[in-house]
Amino acid sequence: MPAYRSNKIGTAIEIVQKIRNWPEALGLRLFKGADRLSLLAFRDGFNIVVRGGTRDWDVVHELFFAKGYQKAMQWLAARPDPAPKILDLGGNIGSFTLLAYRNKPGARITAFEPGPPNIALFQMNMLANRLPEDRIELRKMAVAGTTGTATWFFDSANPGGSSLYEKKGEPVDVQIVALAQVIEEAGEDIALIKIDIEGSEYDLLAHTPASVWERVHAIALELHDDPAGKKTQQSFMEEMKAFGYQIEQESVVSYFLHR
Repeated sequence: MPAYRSNKIGTAIEIVQKIRNWPEALGLRLFKGADRLSLLAFRDGFNIVVRGGTRDWDVVHELFFAKGYQKAMQWLAARPDPAPKILDLGGNIGSFTLLAYRNKPGARITAFEPGPPNIALFQMNMLANRLPEDRIELRKMAVAGTTGTATWFFDSANPGGSSLYEKKGEPVDVQIVALAQVIEEAGEDIALIKIDIEGSEYDLLAHTPASVWERVHAIALELHDDPAGKKTQQSFMEEMKAFGYQIEQESVVSYFLHR
């Protein structure tokens, strides 16, 4: 997850306004070395469990305070389809899935996360928010361009930045499924895909044909540098434009691609 600047005083005020147990949230910011779980109870009924001593709070701030993915969420909420199909690639602790569900309660969401520590928190957050298991599915695997197995590296300080390429942290053998296979198995068009897979988006782009992208109406994308150093971010976007997507910069660190 790329870094971005935040207004610390403004954020503190927002924390008090939005979170019932705001001292717990402020503690996450002030005492970043605390190694424990915290449940943040938002005043609107939303709950999220995060790990102290990690960048989990940064993910929460990005999505629920700094309005990351705002364009994608506005697009999703405005869709006439009451039950759109959504894919969350790089599910981490479930923040995007929770945000999408809050904006479109009838959505059917399949999230993909390969890392056992992240999966555990994702499952906690499903329980903490009573997400319906008949519409929210968590698949314990990564998504890239081709199906197979690989070594995924868990970064305990920055769990959301754990990846198949950055060889930092604990190695874990994981399953990978190709995006083309995921969409074929879905058997329907995909309203929205969130892609935050720490560099694997380049492998995904290289092996996913145009016919697959035609079935994807919109993408919420966090674009990283190419781990292989073969493509620039600009060339990545040019290829996505060639598939028929319009590209908009989100307010924080991501892009919204849509037809």
